[in-house]
Formats: sequence, C-alpha cells, structure tokens
Amino acid sequence: MKNYLKYFAIVGILFISCVQDSKPFAVFVGSSPCGNIIKPLLGIKDENECEFTKWSLTLYPQNTNAPSAVKLVYRYGIGKPNTSGFVDERNAEFAGHWTIQKGTQTKPEATVYQVTLYGVDKNLLFVKLSDKAIHLLDSQRNLMIGNSGHSYTFSKAKP
Repeated sequence: MKNYLKYFAIVGILFISCVQDSKPFAVFVGSSPCGNIIKPLLGIKDENECEFTKWSLTLYPQNTNAPSAVKLVYRYGIGKPNTSGFVDERNAEFAGHWTIQKGTQTKPEATVYQVTLYGVDKNLLFVKLSDKAIHLLDSQRNLMIGNSGHSYTFSKAKP
C-alpha cells in the first residue's frame, strides 16, 4: 500500500510540474449524486459516506508532444442541511490526461471528452453540450441521470 501511495505522489508531482505554467483550456464545475460510477472511483464502500459530490475538472491545452493533462478534484460527503456544504467533507484529487472523441448513443457526431485518470481503472466520458457545459456519460455513452438535487451537467467556470 505504501508503494502505491508513493507512486501517486510521484505522478502528482510530475503532473503539477508539467502543468503549473499552462493556462487551462477549460475548467468545469458541478455537483452530482454519489452514484455507481462515483463511489468506486473514490473507493467509497459505505452508502452513508457520500450523498453528493462537487467536481472541479481542469482540462489543459492539447500539446502535440505530450498527452493533454487533466486535473480532477472531488469534494464529497453528506449534505449539511440548508447549505451547499457537507457535514463531514472529504476530498480526492486525480491527475490524468484527456482526448477528444466523437459520438454518443444518440448523437454520433457529438464531441466527447475522454478523461483517463492515472491509477484508476476507469475512464470518464463527457459530452460537450455547448462551449459552456459538459455532461457525464455512462459506459454505453448515454447521459447519466441525476436526481432532484444534483445532475451530471457541469458548467464552465469563469476564468
């Protein structure tokens, strides 16, 4: 386990040193329920640990000499009543890279961002809804369905 943590620390340091001088291509933020994709990604086993998550997804510009970097930051926990915060907030941060693909189940020409996170056995797919919004897709490239309080649509943050 210690070697595993050292590996992620090294990857994180390398990631930060590679992108700290780069201006982000885009930063998307949003909140979503803790669903079947989110819990395994964060290693959450107990249903009571996570009610919803807040995301910050930073995409760095595409570079012809290296994969395009991505940084994903999650904050999650049980919602604090009458606020947008958490009772006992936890967080996780991932580095990785992203590529542009085409096609969803219903729109073959749609622009899709595939986010590959280092050290995680899962890719995340986001369909570009507009220049200001993306939406998380499931493994069959369908739109993820949220609940009454949170969706899987993320808005572009202002620079």
